[in-house]
Amino acid sequence: PESVRAALPPIAAAGDFAASIGLAHRRFSIIDLSAGGHQPLFSQDGSCCVVFNGEIYNYVELREELVKLGVTFRSTSDTEVLLEAYRIWDTDCFSRFNGFWAVALYDFKKRRLILSRDRLGKKPLYWTQFGSRLYFASEIKSLLRVPAVSNSRKVNEEAVWHWCADGRRDLENSTFFDGIHSLPAACWTVVDQNFPNNIHIFWDVPRERLHEADISVPEAMRLVRETLDDAVRIRLRADVPLALELSGGLDSSTVLALAARHHPGRITTYTVKFTDPQWDEEPFARSVASRYNTDYRVLEPEMGGFWQGITAFTELQEEPYHSPNMQTSQVIWSLMRAAGTKVALTGAAGDEMFGGYSRYYWKAQFENFIHGRLGHFVGNALHWTERQHSLTAIGREMVGMLGLRLLARRVKSAIPALNNLYLKNIPMPRRQYYAATLSAWLREEIVNTQIPYWLRSGEKNYMGMPFEARTPFLDYRVVEIATRMPTTYLIRHGWHKWILRKAMEDSLPADVVWRRVKMGFPFPYERFFITYRSIIDLILREARNPYIDFSRYARLRTDWNALSYILWYEFFINDNKPLFKRIEEMSAAIEQPAAMPYVPEYLMSSS
Repeated sequence: PESVRAALPPIAAAGDFAASIGLAHRRFSIIDLSAGGHQPLFSQDGSCCVVFNGEIYNYVELREELVKLGVTFRSTSDTEVLLEAYRIWDTDCFSRFNGFWAVALYDFKKRRLILSRDRLGKKPLYWTQFGSRLYFASEIKSLLRVPAVSNSRKVNEEAVWHWCADGRRDLENSTFFDGIHSLPAACWTVVDQNFPNNIHIFWDVPRERLHEADISVPEAMRLVRETLDDAVRIRLRADVPLALELSGGLDSSTVLALAARHHPGRITTYTVKFTDPQWDEEPFARSVASRYNTDYRVLEPEMGGFWQGITAFTELQEEPYHSPNMQTSQVIWSLMRAAGTKVALTGAAGDEMFGGYSRYYWKAQFENFIHGRLGHFVGNALHWTERQHSLTAIGREMVGMLGLRLLARRVKSAIPALNNLYLKNIPMPRRQYYAATLSAWLREEIVNTQIPYWLRSGEKNYMGMPFEARTPFLDYRVVEIATRMPTTYLIRHGWHKWILRKAMEDSLPADVVWRRVKMGFPFPYERFFITYRSIIDLILREARNPYIDFSRYARLRTDWNALSYILWYEFFINDNKPLFKRIEEMSAAIEQPAAMPYVPEYLMSSS
């Protein structure tokens, strides 16, 4: 149909089915680079057709099962395995897949169109309805190319409120565009007259944790190591150059140690070196790389050019994003891509799975105190003090330990005046998000807040390269183990991620496993707002937004969430491209160019 062709970037439409269904696809080849993996792909008997964006990591094992059932294959692609798995197991196939995907599959025999998304929603899949027509795509901008959708675009006020008031995003499968939705993670659905009320969830993050009496420390260590080991093993499969992002921290070092067990040759590792020694982890990365004899490569990117690429980056992200720091990551991935790397394993999400942030530590301390677990409470406090070399560390965080930080969030969310310092014309949403326990908090961040946003924004960056990041810590089996682990194994003796450290202490240098100070990937907001005040003033002077009180000028010029939302609104709602041109012209006199210019390709798939 013409509306499908209109939704596409400049690539060829790939087929019309049953007169009223159109599927189109663009490929980023990772497994089986031949034409056998091109899409749309038809089953050998012609009964099914699929377009698929993602990777099925356990396709080798599934292929072996299917061959035993009499299936023959024309290619070695994971796409054909997915298609034949559906033909044999119907929609039960999705619960057998280990990977990430957005799938549209048409079954000619049953005359039905099926959509599915992976367990954690790494691959985006957006949809919108107009009358009797449903449109779906991997990118919002593809939907906006449909005239009916573009001409009726409106703002999702609830999304704006949550973003500007408390920094929450990607809630309940919503987007910043009213009427454009994200298909839920871990689901499949049939597109018929009952859609979207017929969505089937095939997996969920566990809600109940084990207690120490249920699992011993040695058994927990074994489960963590073995599960992570297999997650890494199946993510090493690729027919293109593959590497590993090595920060020198516990998580990426864990991935390297396990990858070295399965990779047949030297592993290529990339490490970023920062000029500020406070944040430079390169010496730790070098130590781990030396231990495993990697092809060790150090990147020293020039950090600059953020505003010079603001048009392309805003269009790529499609929604407001949390930090200009994402441009730094973009430069790093660009350098890796320029060196010929198409796929990289990362240690991302280890903190979310195993309790690696300070906010988790103090929530655990609060629970230890109120539940009378004084041994854990005192032990954690003493070890924390020893690691920080100072009692002032405890003083700074004591508010969190007493639970007042969480109470303050609840009060703040309940009083619109405290949040709406620059918002107007938006009612406070009915639903607020609050987790009463550490276990519930960790699960909330995996299911509803931290991980969904991080996956969405990161995946858009990767698709624009193109580049594929593989995250063993987000293997669903690792998620199940981590979210069932007793919280006292996650945070113990003053250490975050204690059970992961114990599981890996025989495979990594002690100064990596038991490092006292956790480094991050910081962004100098204060310097940013001062350096680029003239650009920020230009934005606030020329922007027009019905939900922003521009009289709150002093607050707006130092609030990145507000600026990110304003830029999004100017680009996608007001279509104010001249403003972006002026920003880039002004920035040329202020900024150094980035190490590598960012040019998005808007790929629709990777397989």
